Amino acid sequence: MTSPKPKKARAQPTATSDKDVADKRKKPTAKVQRQLYVQAGGQCQFCRTPVLETADSGYYAFNRGEMAHIVGQSLHSSSPRGNFPLPKAERDEVDNFMLLCSTHHTIIDNPAAQKDFPVELLREIKRKHEDHIHHVTGLPHSNHTCVVRLLGRIRGNTVQLTRPECNSATLQHNPPRFADFALDLYRQGTEIDLCHLGEPEEDSEFYYKSVRRQVDQGLALIRQGVEEGRIEHLSVFGFARIPVLIYLGFSLGNKVGSTLFQRRRVDDHHWHWLPDVPPQTFVWQLIQSGFDPTRVAVILNISGSIHRQELPAHIDETYTVFLIKPADCDPHPDSVLSVESLNEFRKCYRRWLAHLEVKHKFAPAIHLFPAVPPAVAVACGLDLMPHTQPALVIYDRMPHDFAAALTIN
Repeated sequence: MTSPKPKKARAQPTATSDKDVADKRKKPTAKVQRQLYVQAGGQCQFCRTPVLETADSGYYAFNRGEMAHIVGQSLHSSSPRGNFPLPKAERDEVDNFMLLCSTHHTIIDNPAAQKDFPVELLREIKRKHEDHIHHVTGLPHSNHTCVVRLLGRIRGNTVQLTRPECNSATLQHNPPRFADFALDLYRQGTEIDLCHLGEPEEDSEFYYKSVRRQVDQGLALIRQGVEEGRIEHLSVFGFARIPVLIYLGFSLGNKVGSTLFQRRRVDDHHWHWLPDVPPQTFVWQLIQSGFDPTRVAVILNISGSIHRQELPAHIDETYTVFLIKPADCDPHPDSVLSVESLNEFRKCYRRWLAHLEVKHKFAPAIHLFPAVPPAVAVACGLDLMPHTQPALVIYDRMPHDFAAALTIN
């Protein structure tokens, strides 16, 4: 007779450690997940990387976003920021989550970095990102703008002009617009890059001939888009020699509306206009009456000063010479800090062109000597009526004396 098998001893309950409690994480509800992804626009709220796709090693569409607690879910001391005074019941609500890529989730929760990412900072980053998404997704669909970027060298200097900088400038403008980069087909950078051409002092004829060719090639897609009705507005960013920017403006034409941007040195938002500064007005003056009405020259003293005696010898007493300058103050680099100031210049410039049609109707060309900021230069070309107004002979200082650089119209 076999003896009965001994019964197994019933396992005794063990005390649950704080670590075990911390590891039992509650999964966010489907509603909270949906809210967070929508509010974040499907982007990491730190670096704005799309988390529903990747193009790092070929394009793949999958969710690689991670929902990170601002205040840790657990009350345990090992939970990142878990000791912050937020009720346990509120720690799994959408307001306590950030949508992050794996890199930034790891960083903010790592013990070595937690002190640099307190609750208040993470909440502010989340708020700013979600406010930005709410703002841009609320713009009407028609508020798109095609960005045109042109960069060259000025006295050995050039600047960076990134897609995010353009996007920030167009969104903060009034009215705000989405930035499209129709010319930047491969998202490689600046569309019209003249930096490799060097400077005109090296070979002026070659430089400006090459400029014409590259600007014309670069704007071919713009012209096609305008003709086909796909482009309804342009945002123009330029940093180059002044004759180049005038040629850019003339080449763009006025078939669609344009907003001109220029780089400032006033603060970190280099390409933003300042909406709150008082507008600067401008005046034109006759500074020399020539005895040949077909010979006309104009000095534009907006950001700097060019004196009559600095003009080339062939601009002699036969020429009628005009001056356009700020009203009631001397020319200075910050004379045009707002769109309103730029518009005031354009009104003055157009009134002066209208005066020429009356008093100098048969002048074949205007000899233009500019000391102007970039947006004013683009406007000078943009506001010249093709075929109906005189040609512009644009001069450049190289390096001390003025020489004719480009002729347009």
